[in-house]
Amino acid sequence: MIVDLVVRNVRLGKFDQLQQIAVQAGKIAACGSLLDLTGVSEVDAGGRLILPGFIDSHVHLDIALVNDMRISGRQKPYTSQKEMMADMEARKKVFTKEDIMLRAETLLDMAVRHGVTALRAQCHIDPEVGLRHLEALLEVKQRVASRLTLQIVAFPNQELLREDTLSLFENAFAMGADVMGCAPLHDVDRRRHIDVAMDMAAKYQVDLDVHADLALLQVAEVDELDVVILARKILATGFQGRVCAGHVSALDSLPQSEAMQVIDLIREANISVISLPDLYRLGRADTQHVRRGLTRVKEMLQAGVNVCFASNNTRDCLRPYGNMNPLEEALILSYGAHMDEVGQLETLIEMTTTNAARAIGLTSYGLNPGDNADFILLAASSLSAAIINQSEVSHVFKAGQLLVENQRTCIWHVPTHYPTMIL
Repeated sequence: MIVDLVVRNVRLGKFDQLQQIAVQAGKIAACGSLLDLTGVSEVDAGGRLILPGFIDSHVHLDIALVNDMRISGRQKPYTSQKEMMADMEARKKVFTKEDIMLRAETLLDMAVRHGVTALRAQCHIDPEVGLRHLEALLEVKQRVASRLTLQIVAFPNQELLREDTLSLFENAFAMGADVMGCAPLHDVDRRRHIDVAMDMAAKYQVDLDVHADLALLQVAEVDELDVVILARKILATGFQGRVCAGHVSALDSLPQSEAMQVIDLIREANISVISLPDLYRLGRADTQHVRRGLTRVKEMLQAGVNVCFASNNTRDCLRPYGNMNPLEEALILSYGAHMDEVGQLETLIEMTTTNAARAIGLTSYGLNPGDNADFILLAASSLSAAIINQSEVSHVFKAGQLLVENQRTCIWHVPTHYPTMIL
């Protein structure tokens, strides 16, 4: 039998026996060690690992890459989050549609190059910029559809509760926004902000994506945490399974016993939590016992909460880092969350694949027959080695089409025991 594509000699997770993957009409048709199939196109994986494509579940796409790409790093000292936000707001006023599209497509190409096949993008909507950013990203979404699945979050970067802001969001969903955003810190009445955002998500039958508890607190009260208010609202309205909460940094400000009570509530409300690389901005004022600014990743995973991680900001006014490489973000999180055991490193891979797919509601995701043929090949001997070695994503496939081939070359001119490619 002839199919569109056969990828031979791949390794699935911990299985040592080499497998074959067959693709037909953009879907995985078969997977096994003894497939009597011929591909119109064939790729020999040479023993590489195969994974479903990486997913970046939280990226501020419209403000990405505003920094000078030739001179990396922060151009002036970090003073406060408030000042960085003010800098961003000032720059945002002069963005053009063409500028946003160019930076967004560049960032998405960076992501695809590193094996990302789906991404959820935050898009600023407020009375100052109107719907200009959304218009740009909707056009980008069409242009990159064959390379990457893009979801667009209508993100309230200023007060949501203003009448002129609410009307913008009504128009945003008429235009084609995919997800309702929520950022309670931007309104004085945080509870009403969450209520209005969830009501709008329910009205348009879309998921809700929340920026929750972004700060570290000296004294944290359980009932005042965004994620607690959010969870109770979800349980009261039956909106379980359709909500992501990003950051959730203040959870680390609670005593252990109270934090576990909150984690139980998060699990009951079926909130997916997205850990973001907040180490760069939080704890800067601490002069001893410097806090890391991360949410309680390991405790939530152990409690059965769906946890993933994402890039958040990339080379913009807030975070000067980022290459849109999930293996790089996994390594950063492994340091910050003390996840260095083999099993924990394997969990980090799950967090940027299956956990992230669940968080953003992707269907037909995986490596089983009938799933979308969005997968990558990794030049690594194991999942944990992929993170430790920062292994190359050698091949990226979308709907069975080979998009990218990457090669890492090391040429020694003297005898060495160092392998040119670690498999």
